[in-house]
Order: sequence, then C-alpha cells, then structure tokens
Amino acid sequence: MHDHILFYLNGKKQKVAFEKANTMLSDYLRYELCLTGTKVVCAEGDCGACTVLRYFPTSSDPDYFLPINSCILPLVKLHGSHILTVESLAKDETLHPAQKAIVDHHGSQCGFCTPGFVMSLTGLCESKLAGGEKTIGPKEAKNSMTGNLCRCTGYQSLINSATEIDLNNLASLQSRYHTPAVEAELKKIVSQEVMLENEDFHFYAPTTWQKAVAFYAQNDDIRLIAKGTDLGVVSNKRKIRLNRLLSLHLIDEAHEIKEDKGIISVGANVSLSSFRRFLEKRIPEYASYLDLFASPQIKNIATLVGNIANASPIGDNAPALLALDAKLILISCKGERSLPLSEFFLNYRETALQKNELIKKIEFKIPASTQKIKMLKNSVRKDLDISTMNLAMSLEGENAKITNLRLAAGGIAAIPLRLKKTEAYLKNKQLDSQVIEEALKLVQSEFTPLSDLRSSATYRRVVLANFLKRALSEFAGVGP
Repeated sequence: MHDHILFYLNGKKQKVAFEKANTMLSDYLRYELCLTGTKVVCAEGDCGACTVLRYFPTSSDPDYFLPINSCILPLVKLHGSHILTVESLAKDETLHPAQKAIVDHHGSQCGFCTPGFVMSLTGLCESKLAGGEKTIGPKEAKNSMTGNLCRCTGYQSLINSATEIDLNNLASLQSRYHTPAVEAELKKIVSQEVMLENEDFHFYAPTTWQKAVAFYAQNDDIRLIAKGTDLGVVSNKRKIRLNRLLSLHLIDEAHEIKEDKGIISVGANVSLSSFRRFLEKRIPEYASYLDLFASPQIKNIATLVGNIANASPIGDNAPALLALDAKLILISCKGERSLPLSEFFLNYRETALQKNELIKKIEFKIPASTQKIKMLKNSVRKDLDISTMNLAMSLEGENAKITNLRLAAGGIAAIPLRLKKTEAYLKNKQLDSQVIEEALKLVQSEFTPLSDLRSSATYRRVVLANFLKRALSEFAGVGP
C-alpha cells in the first residue's frame, strides 16, 4: 500500500507526501513546483486557462494524452497518471508547432489564456498523430478549443493557427516523454492501493470493489469522489472541504465499457469522452447529443455514473438513459442489486441509494434498428453550458403508428421525469396533427416547472412542447 501520491510530470516521477497532497493540481504546479505556465482564472473548469494533458493507463481511455482542467482536479486523483504542462512542449528552445502557429498568426494578446489554448491544440495534435492523420480542419479546431475562453484576441486567429499546424514531421509528446519504462512503472503504481491519513486529511484509493464498499461502510463521514469535476468547483468556492475521500480510480473493473449480447455496460470510472467514442457507431444520436455536454477538458475526465449520481434535475444524461430504459447495478457489503433508473430519483438531489451503497455500473440495451431515438437540449449557450431543459425519446413503430414509446425530460421538475401519461396516450396511436396536439396538451399536466435564473416556468413549458412536437412530427412526417 502506498502512503504517498506517485505520478509522472513532464517525464519525471513525482512523489507527494500527504502533507502536500490535499490541494488542486494547478495549485501544486504553480506554488510547489513554480510551473506558472498553467494559469488559473475561473477555478471552475470553464475558461480552460489551466489546461494540461493527462494520460492514465485504463482499458477505456485512449493511449495518448488528453486535455483536462487542472484547477478542479484534486492532486490525489493523479496517482498513477502522467501529466504534461505547457513547459514540456518546446524542445531545445524550439517551439512546439502549436505554439509557433499561434505566434505566427497573432493568436495572443494579453497571453493569459494562451497556454490553455496551446495545450488544447497540442492535445488535438496528439490525437491526430495517434490516428495517423496529418491535417486539422476548422471544425476540429473549433471543437478542440470549445473549453477555452479568450477575452481579447478573438477566435479566428486561433482557428487559423490550428489549421496551419504542420503534422507531417511532428513527433508526438507520447514518444518523447511516455517511454515503455514509464508505462510499466505506471501500471505497477496503479496495481497498489493508496492510503493517506493524518488528523486533517484522509484519502483511500482501493484496487477492488470489495475493499471499497467495506471501507465505505466503516466510515460514515467519508465522501466518495469520482473525478471531482463537480466537487472540485464546490471546494474551490470554499463550500466544502475535500479532506475525507474515497476514490475508485484504481479499480480496474470500474474503467470497463463493453457490449455483450446487445447490452452496453458502463463502469463507474468511464469518462464521458470514452462513452461518446463507444457510442459513435452504436447510438449515433446519443453520441451527437453528448457533443453539447461540457467542454473536451471536462468530458475527458468526468464520468457518466458521476453525472447520474449527482442527481441534478438538469443533468444531461438522465433523460437520455431514462428513454433507453437503463438500469443501475448497485454494490455494497451485502452484495449487488439491480435498480431501474426510473426508480432511482426520489426528490431533489435525493436518490434510492441505500446506506453504504455505491453505483458500480450502468447498463442499457442498444436500440433495435426499428427504434427511433431523439435527444434534444436547450441551454443559454450552445456549448459549455448545463441544460435549461432537455428531452429524450425512444420510439418504436412504422407508418406513423407508435407501438412503444419512452419519453423523459430534465429541467422541468425537481427530478428527471418519465412522462408516462403522454407515453400511454400515444401508444398504439396513428400520429397525425390532431393526435400530436392532444399529446402536447396532455404533457403539460405531467409537471410543474419552476422559474429560476436559467429560465421561467413558462419558457420551460414552451420549449418542452416545441421539442415534443418536433420529435413526433419528424417520425410522423406531418411537418416541422
């Protein structure tokens, strides 16, 4: 068992004792190592100035470095990782092509956000090199920088910078820093559990589910942390102290995502970006829907299970998984049990998890070829924003007749809702304009939305009706 944190930084092994482990990665880089190229602006994972690249040896993540936000990542979660900062890019005083392109195309003014843009573009270069691709298109450039904000330069020069990067003679940072010896050492590191403990700080990362649930049952005041994209923000705003933590990131099984006999199983530590890649050819509608979920940096580390366990009424994945009739596999010292997701949400931030239970994985069937899937999201901003409301639909039928239907929505009540009255009304109905209008009236009786900072109750009712009309009309072919 390790009593310290071990990870690699820019190709060199780091050993951090518990006295300095209770901090965010960005603070450790800046104040302990004086690597001040990593900037902190928002401390919420929104602006991207703190972007670094991370590699972690799992079965679900790709084998190259991915951009992440360092400002909301607790240092203890780095155990077994390899981190690259902006200081690692230049070689023999020669700028990395991502750096040089931004210089050549005047992509920087005050420069505070520039290291973050550089790291996001470098992450894109790494993925391109891993896939054997040699060019970067404008759309790819925009997508890679979705999680980076600039207040003064304007984005066109940055897009031009990205598309002009020459990948033909570029060696990957993977080949420069992540040697086979480093990979072997990381695998050895993650094979052993970690326990850090003193009067003010307690962190435990077991390597099996059995040890995790046993520890969880014995420590009532312990807080489970998945990847920390939510807890990191709350901690930075001084709302809570992350000083008693149980992490699942060393449990190899928790990183598994697989398909078996038409059922997709997603472990507790599978990131949203890994989930999206897995869905791309299996459920393309869901994969496209995930494109509107947070930034690349957030998706590269946040988990699907964490998004569900958070139990937010505006979480993007809950309606989608409700429409797919997903179930949760829960685990405790008593064993495992299966729970339909439709029975999981009880009240605002209240779930059906029993005492000392953890979510082990999420399972759902791949839709049949006869099923129509529709997932829609409304938010204040198109990208990098949580939902105002969302709607998901799984529909079976042909010739405008519905034989089976599941409807779910978020942001319209204290919990994500299955719209069961509307489902029942539409089942076995031949869709036409009149039936759709009746469904739109009925659905309004199934919820009582609130007005808040994001939108009014009236707005939510209008958007839900528009979304449902759009989804049904597309299936029936009766107009927009």
